[in-house]
Amino acid sequence: MASDLLGIGTSGVMAQQRLLQTTSNNIVNVNSQGYVRERTLIYTNSVGLGTGDMISERVINAYAQGEVRRDTSAYNASNTRYNQLFQLDSLLGDTSNSVGTTITSYFKAFHTANESPAEIGGRKTTLSELNGMVDRYHTLSAQLDKQSDTINATISDETDRVNSLLNSINDLNQAIVRTKGTPEESLMLFDQRDEAVRQLSEKMEIRTVTQPNGSMLVNMSTGHSLVLDGGVAQFKVVAGDPDSRESALQLNLGSNKVNINDKDIGGGIGGLFSARRDLEPSKRELGQLAVAMADAMNQQNRLGMDLDNELGGDLFSLKDSQGLPYGSNTGNGAASVSFVPGKGTEVTTFDYEVKFSSATGYEVFSIDGTGKRTSLMTGATPPAKFEVAGHGIEIDIEGTPAAGDKILLQPTKHAAAGLEAAITRPEDIALASPIKADKNSQNIGSGEIKMTGVYHTGTGSGFGANSLNPNAPQAVKIDNGGNYEVYDKNNNLIGVAPASSKGQNLMAALESPLGGPKVYADPTQTPGYDFSITGKVEAKDSFTLSYNKDGFADNANGLALAELQNKTLVRKNNNAATSNDKMTFNDAYSALVTGVGNKTSQAKTLLQANEAKLTQSTGIYESVSGVNLEEEAANLIRFQQSYAASAQIVSTAKTIFDTLLSSVR
Repeated sequence: MASDLLGIGTSGVMAQQRLLQTTSNNIVNVNSQGYVRERTLIYTNSVGLGTGDMISERVINAYAQGEVRRDTSAYNASNTRYNQLFQLDSLLGDTSNSVGTTITSYFKAFHTANESPAEIGGRKTTLSELNGMVDRYHTLSAQLDKQSDTINATISDETDRVNSLLNSINDLNQAIVRTKGTPEESLMLFDQRDEAVRQLSEKMEIRTVTQPNGSMLVNMSTGHSLVLDGGVAQFKVVAGDPDSRESALQLNLGSNKVNINDKDIGGGIGGLFSARRDLEPSKRELGQLAVAMADAMNQQNRLGMDLDNELGGDLFSLKDSQGLPYGSNTGNGAASVSFVPGKGTEVTTFDYEVKFSSATGYEVFSIDGTGKRTSLMTGATPPAKFEVAGHGIEIDIEGTPAAGDKILLQPTKHAAAGLEAAITRPEDIALASPIKADKNSQNIGSGEIKMTGVYHTGTGSGFGANSLNPNAPQAVKIDNGGNYEVYDKNNNLIGVAPASSKGQNLMAALESPLGGPKVYADPTQTPGYDFSITGKVEAKDSFTLSYNKDGFADNANGLALAELQNKTLVRKNNNAATSNDKMTFNDAYSALVTGVGNKTSQAKTLLQANEAKLTQSTGIYESVSGVNLEEEAANLIRFQQSYAASAQIVSTAKTIFDTLLSSVR
């Protein structure tokens, strides 16, 4: 009896001691990262009295743990994306970086110069603002590129951390399998592995499968294996194809290599890729604005006369963009893209892809911000240079491509960085009109002649080397029928505009002979200008047109340059032309800033939702697996009392045994 009682008491002491150890371990690890609450199960002795087997286990809900991992991935993806977008939004919203502010200052300077077009002071201010605006484009473009580089560097650092975590999980797997069922078996290994898996879920979205031997398989949400029973995969950052600056991820497992779609990664790394994609449209929209503005200013300045009595030239220059060949190409074809002068309003934010069906046959696709490809044209070389109609670009192909080769063109991505000032002298700003129109002082009628507009001063127009061509319209005479006869410099009749035209847009109305075909099919090209005569005219009245030599006090073209600020010259991002497919320069920049602001706001909303979901799932998980100090304190008192009671049984057994011994002495 005594021995039975001693055995019962001893087993009880051992059992309560184990319970006290478990509870104490829970208490001291209450703040340990990744610690899962443990409990010890005591079973009745199956072959006698007292306690039997004692099993310590982790208290965990696998489903709740999986929810925490998924919510952790979603939260970190949205948090990383929001932080990057917030930086971009702050960058664009800062007035010190605002291109919109410099655009306003630039056009304000034109208004100042127009007040005294013959003076150099206002022109110097305008030239200074022009250079300042170019610098602002460069600065903002460089900051956008810097943010992309920072994201790429962070992706590389995070990839190294992911590889380290995968190796740790694999090592812990091996330790768990090796020690299972041995005295070295420790639940802490499971805690460490779960914590490593949790940290991995911060970096990317994963799925786990626990094996019967205690090891854990880890996969990407796409099904790609990361940790297997026999090995572990590693990620590698590789150069993008074809754009090497858009780094990508490659998964290596043994000799197998596979490129990972960055949209399928999730977690913090997925958030970085998402933020980088969000950043790309801003570069192209900024470049599109730079192109549209530079082209419009160049074309208008060419329609004026500068302080050297010469026709104006370009105010800005734009660089060509070299195409990026795909790594799978087998030929040596190359391509570059340039902007067609005078067609800046057609330029989009799209990328373009030239795909070759043979060494000479090609097809051109546009690629919008979502990656959608639209076929625009097909053709064959030669000619090697061709224009993409409706898009304001010209593509030049070199080398010998092979069938299946592809080349990516990104005309606007770096256009803002490639924008440069084409003038260094304030005298080169063409504020005056190159044509002046006068009426004969001897006219009887009250008619007044006025330029309708100057549209073209280049090849094919009525302009020569800073003068009017001798054969260009230079005189208007009213005949007895009230018709408008137009003569060249040598008094040769060019054509007659009927009296019914009432003197409006005479170049468009000019006929030869009267009642016959039009003289000029398109006056905006030839002679490149038009004019109107208003008021009552009389027979024998005459008017003259001449090159506006020394007409420096004229600001007609300067006013047109300043008015460009209010014209809709930037194309909206759509393929089809509509009645509302253009916007002003300031509207274009505002749309860029607003677009980023909207994305930032949406990212913040998503972050808040994911944070709330993570808080909820973590609470559910912690309610099961977390340490509750109040509960553990109560258990500690209870187990202490049980331990004392069990010890009392041992003491009682000892007393009885001693009494028995003394009775036989």
